[in-house]
Amino acid sequence: MAIDKLPPGFHNGPSVSNRYPQKSGTASTGTDHRAQTMAGRDEVTLTPEAKQLGRVQQSLQAGAGADNSARLEALKKAVNDGSYKVNADRLAGNIINLEQDIESLY
Repeated sequence: MAIDKLPPGFHNGPSVSNRYPQKSGTASTGTDHRAQTMAGRDEVTLTPEAKQLGRVQQSLQAGAGADNSARLEALKKAVNDGSYKVNADRLAGNIINLEQDIESLY
C-alpha cells in the first residue's frame, strides 16, 4: 500500500540530513562516545515512601511463614460462641496509631 501524501517533514525514502549535528571540534566517527560509555547503565531513584513500602513488603514476606491458624481458629470460635470481648480502649488506641502512621506518610 503506497502513501502518496505525507505531512511536511516526512520523506519517502532514507533521510540524508543529520537532525542532530555534531558539536564543532569533535571528530566524526559515526558513534557517540558518551552513548557507548552509558550503554547498559540505567539508574533508578526511589522515593522514601517507596523504600518504606519495600521494607513493609519484606517484613510481611518474612512473616508469611508464621502459622497463625491456631490463633485464628480460637478467635473464630470466640466470635461464634459470643465469648469474644472487644477492648474499646485498645481498639481506639490502635486506630489513633494507624491514623498517625498514615498522616506521617504525607
